[in-house]
Amino acid sequence: MKTKLISRIGAVLFDNIAIYALGLGVLIQLGVQTNKALFMMSLIFVLYSILTPIFCRGYQLGKYLLGMKITTEDYKQPNVWRFIVRELSKIMYAIPLIGIGFLLVSQFLMARREDGKALHDLIAGTRVIRV
Repeated sequence: MKTKLISRIGAVLFDNIAIYALGLGVLIQLGVQTNKALFMMSLIFVLYSILTPIFCRGYQLGKYLLGMKITTEDYKQPNVWRFIVRELSKIMYAIPLIGIGFLLVSQFLMARREDGKALHDLIAGTRVIRV
């Protein structure tokens, strides 16, 4: 079942605030230099984004709380490779100047496609469904 665009954005925001921002704040409060803390939390967040849905059967914290999960196109549990491709393909959104274009295209696809797939879902052969 297709998920709503606002729900997917909410899940991403929740994960970014709950995992990345809070972790960054803790590291800085512990005295870790800001640039090192940013690097450490970026690495931790990438690992979280890949490993959590592998070990939690397609769920990440934000998606779980909002009633969504990641599956394959035929609604099965994605393998490790699909999760890695899915998360690493999101790097395109961070490319200076053109990344915002990729992000807008991805948002447009999620809103207009019947299956609600984003660009990174199309690349990895995954989908996000309501549960």
